[in-house]
Amino acid sequence: MRELHGDLVLEESGFFKKVAQKNSKLNKKVAENYYSNWSQKKEAELADNQTFVDGRREQAQNMTNAFYDLVTDFYEYGWGQSFHFAKLYKGDSFEENIKRHEAFLALKLGLKKGERVLDVGCGVGGPLREIVKSSGYAHVTGINNNAYQIERCFAYAAKYGLSDYTDFIKGDFTEMPLGNETFDAVFSVEATVHAPRLEMVYSEIYRVLKPGGRFACYEWCTTGKYDPNDVSHRRVIHGIEEGNSISKLYSTEECLAAAKSVGFKVIEEGDVAPVDVATVPWYYTLKKPEGLRGMLRSPWGRFYTNSLLTFLNKFSVVPPGVLETSQLLNSAAEMLVAGGEMGIFTPMYLFVVEKPLN
Repeated sequence: MRELHGDLVLEESGFFKKVAQKNSKLNKKVAENYYSNWSQKKEAELADNQTFVDGRREQAQNMTNAFYDLVTDFYEYGWGQSFHFAKLYKGDSFEENIKRHEAFLALKLGLKKGERVLDVGCGVGGPLREIVKSSGYAHVTGINNNAYQIERCFAYAAKYGLSDYTDFIKGDFTEMPLGNETFDAVFSVEATVHAPRLEMVYSEIYRVLKPGGRFACYEWCTTGKYDPNDVSHRRVIHGIEEGNSISKLYSTEECLAAAKSVGFKVIEEGDVAPVDVATVPWYYTLKKPEGLRGMLRSPWGRFYTNSLLTFLNKFSVVPPGVLETSQLLNSAAEMLVAGGEMGIFTPMYLFVVEKPLN
């Protein structure tokens, strides 16, 4: 891991230092590993061939691990330490909306000081650290299968004085190295979508959760407006899948059915993405962002970053695979905006479910 990524850099201004110090040979290999899963792009877009989906499902863990080796530095560059969307309230900053979105889960779970909580797919720990604080210091363990992100989790927890209230485990969330009925509550923020099948990760969450415990999740899903027979719809959804390491997006109905199928009782569910009089569309995070970091996520900012990396790549200042990752994420951003505008995709289907006492 350190051989690939180089020295640990936590400074927010350290993006170009981080990508420039990556091992050229290893980063190229990681990039090739990821893109090999999408070599049949045209056929998959047009035919939605189940063979291609099954192939990605078989490689899902390796594919997603490679993906986050490639994109983590880009995500921190444009998003900070929380890699997710949020309901965008007018007059509030991006950071305020992000933190509220995270704290909302602590509220839904009714977390208290001292309770043991699990974050499934914890990234670099941004949401986890907010949950610790907004719950009044519940102890939160994060599980993640990417070693680079886990290293950053530990470092950030120490930097912000939260080591006593956090722990992190490198592991496959479809086969968690955790005991039965270990946690009082579980949450996940736009992460379980990476599972080969949702039932695989939901069943593991059910297993490690204590009876009576609750699981709250923001899930990426297709909506009721998605028409799989519409080629333009399929192209957008496939672009979201490819640009975010998703074997296959589930619909909101399929997502809830998967949670029920492993034994969960539904407490509440619904898409929180639709706008109201106090909000703007969630995809404005990419289309019309505000603030300094928002400029980096904007169409202009993405063009600037990609142009600079194109120049640096020409003179081999950045390793092979870095420019290709920038291009992948630019395409992903365009598909996410398109999916939001068409109303066929949501990154925040919220459900809260409970493990029955019996």
